[in-house]
Amino acid sequence: MNKKGFSIIYGLMLGVVVFILALALAPGLKQVVTEQMNDIELNCSGATDYQTRSVCTSMDMNNLYIILLMGIGGILIVRAI
Repeated sequence: MNKKGFSIIYGLMLGVVVFILALALAPGLKQVVTEQMNDIELNCSGATDYQTRSVCTSMDMNNLYIILLMGIGGILIVRAI
């Protein structure tokens, strides 16, 4: 194998690792967000403490985070081919 072959294999492996990482993190993030959303006292518009702010931010950014990781993995795989 030459240098190009090794770089293709390395890129595919890296892309698959990032893609699997996104799939592995998705259920955990969804569970935390679901638990916090069911809390009656959660008020994101008037968040005053750091825990409430972090929960509201994670609820807002959850889907974007997973989509970005899957997109990066897809870009790495496509670039390697």
